[in-house]
Amino acid sequence: MNTKENFIAEIKQALPPVFARDAVGRLTGGLISPRTLANLDSLGRGPRHRVRVGKKVAYSREAFIEWIESRTAVVDEDH
Repeated sequence: MNTKENFIAEIKQALPPVFARDAVGRLTGGLISPRTLANLDSLGRGPRHRVRVGKKVAYSREAFIEWIESRTAVVDEDH
C-alpha cells in the first residue's frame, strides 16, 4: 500500500459513519478546520453530499473520504 492509500485508510478508520462539520478538526487531527470546510462548502468545493440538521452540517464518511482523497497528493519525501 502506498503512502496516500495508508493515509486515506487511517482517516477512514477514524471517522464515524456520520459526523458534524464542527468535529472535522478533531477527527482529522487538526488537518482540516471546520471553518475552512464551511468556506469550501459555500464555494461548492467541499464534500459533495452534506446534510443540515438545525444549524449543524453533517457529512457521511463516504462523501468526506471521496472529497479528501481527491484533494490529497503524495509529497516527494526526498525533497
